[in-house]
Amino acid sequence: MSHAAITSSTSAFVGQSVRVATPARALRPRAAASLATPCVAKLEKGDKVKVTSSVTVYHVLGMKGAAVDLNGMEGEVHSRADDLDGVYISANLEVKIQFPIPGNDKGKMFIAHMKEDEVEKV
Repeated sequence: MSHAAITSSTSAFVGQSVRVATPARALRPRAAASLATPCVAKLEKGDKVKVTSSVTVYHVLGMKGAAVDLNGMEGEVHSRADDLDGVYISANLEVKIQFPIPGNDKGKMFIAHMKEDEVEKV
């Protein structure tokens, strides 16, 4: 640990000095975006997909918070949550899929975040 990484401060106990060390990860330089891993994905924007596993959502418009199971529904990949200007970033649910609202004839859609292994290309 370098001497510059250690600072002194006065503690709550009168007259006692406490040494505070900066974590080593804070001292490391950050990697440039150009050195990051490029994003490579199976599903791209505009791909038609079908949900293959049981996924329950509660945010469908017109359903008033009722549970909607997406298993068997078909939709379109709206965008990817793990792609930031061509650079891979971590995302738990990496694909944003746009589905038509069940029972709505006006063409309204809703978006759900999903994993790639929960859907398949149609």
